[in-house]
Amino acid sequence: MFRLIVAVLICIAPPALAERILAEATCSPTHTELQFRCEIALNEGGAPVDGAAFTVKPDMPSMPMAHNIPPVPAEPTDTPGVYSAQLELQMLGDWTLTLDLTKPRRDRIVVSHKFDDAVPNH
Repeated sequence: MFRLIVAVLICIAPPALAERILAEATCSPTHTELQFRCEIALNEGGAPVDGAAFTVKPDMPSMPMAHNIPPVPAEPTDTPGVYSAQLELQMLGDWTLTLDLTKPRRDRIVVSHKFDDAVPNH
């Protein structure tokens, strides 16, 4: 009986386990110290995800709860599937960017990014 239930669940699971939305972040420093403009590309099954709505919340995993930076909304760019967000960090280092999507469906994606000292002259 257990095997039958597992077999049935496997047969009906693929729609529920649709391909995940993947994200890749590219962040560039601005002329303001510790401020970065991030472009976040979303794709699903290799196709750009247009019409997404999400926020970006930076956090530093090596210092949990030390930084309380509020999430910022991501804005669409002219490139399909690419969104932009401006982040103001409190220090350089390894950060995670938590993307909380509300469209096209609710999802949470965590992207690791290293913010280093390659900043323009301040």
